[in-house]
Amino acid sequence: MSASIISAIVVINAAELYYLISEIIMTSRTRQGTNDAFDRGTNRLVWILVVSAFIIAWLPVILDHGRLLVLGDWLTWVGVAIMISGIVFRQYAISVLGKFFTATVQIKKDHELIKAGPYRYIRHPSYLGILIISLGLGITLANWISLLVCIGLPVIGVMQRIKVEEKELERHFGKQYQDYKKNTWRIVPYIY
Repeated sequence: MSASIISAIVVINAAELYYLISEIIMTSRTRQGTNDAFDRGTNRLVWILVVSAFIIAWLPVILDHGRLLVLGDWLTWVGVAIMISGIVFRQYAISVLGKFFTATVQIKKDHELIKAGPYRYIRHPSYLGILIISLGLGITLANWISLLVCIGLPVIGVMQRIKVEEKELERHFGKQYQDYKKNTWRIVPYIY
């Protein structure tokens, strides 16, 4: 095994590990003393699908099926950069929400509809961050099967989560949220 493949594996796993640990810390910090009634299991669903994608995506690489380029070539490093940008973007979106961010779908007593930062343009930028991270991993592995797994599984969880979250936000904020929806995209500007 070449040095570039070994370094790629180390960097990819370090990025995955950093992301997963930061999510565990954030989830445990924001779930304490909360009511998960409105979440409908979507937090768990997203977690299961993202972690499954992160694990399953390695199988085609290990079995050498669907290879686009050799792991460690230029495509790997492009994917790593995309993963890191997704992590940074997700953390930025969460920081803009501040005290209103929670790991589960819920509305706090003094909840405000945040329209600053990325929320000016998209309603769910933290979920876009998850999808960017997953896309980056798929590209990083330089394997088209891995790419499909990394995109497909998280998209299923995120779409279900958005459906549940938007229903709750519309219930709580009413016309204010309906107006906000008219001026923003769900997750990807000009696409969805």
